[in-house]
Amino acid sequence: MAESCRLTISITFLLFIILLSCASANAQNQPFPPPNQLQVYSMQELSFGSFSTGVSGGTVIINPSGFRSSTGSVILLGSGFYPAIFDIRLVPGRMVQITLGQVAQLQRLGGGGSMTMQIGPTDKGSSFVTSGGHPFRNPVAIGGTLNVGSDAANPPGEYQGYFYVTFNQE
Repeated sequence: MAESCRLTISITFLLFIILLSCASANAQNQPFPPPNQLQVYSMQELSFGSFSTGVSGGTVIINPSGFRSSTGSVILLGSGFYPAIFDIRLVPGRMVQITLGQVAQLQRLGGGGSMTMQIGPTDKGSSFVTSGGHPFRNPVAIGGTLNVGSDAANPPGEYQGYFYVTFNQE
């Protein structure tokens, strides 16, 4: 009687190992499931690049596609300008609302100057529906407008600041 009991346990254990191996192989061949909760990853910071204020200043504008323009006496120089890009991950078919923050203050590193910036627009508008397909990523590009003063108000240097964007899952 003890012999048949051992045989049953061995067969059950072997069957469990085979099932576990098949499940593991199928899990490796299947794409990971999309996240049920909204996940946001910052992929690229917003940068206005290099420019000269000119006599009276103006604005530097980056659109979500990465095109840069200026107004007033601002003279655009070189490269290094690009929109902010966020990677939104969520199950397909969900509505995501985008809320852009208030005017941001940028301070000159080392002191002696500040500028304001309005964030937006986005390449998705104020909301979008998540798309399907592995790997369930929905990039959102965001531009901005930098208000530049005269050379006296905004001496040459590097300016830094923070802006806020909220993504809400409906």
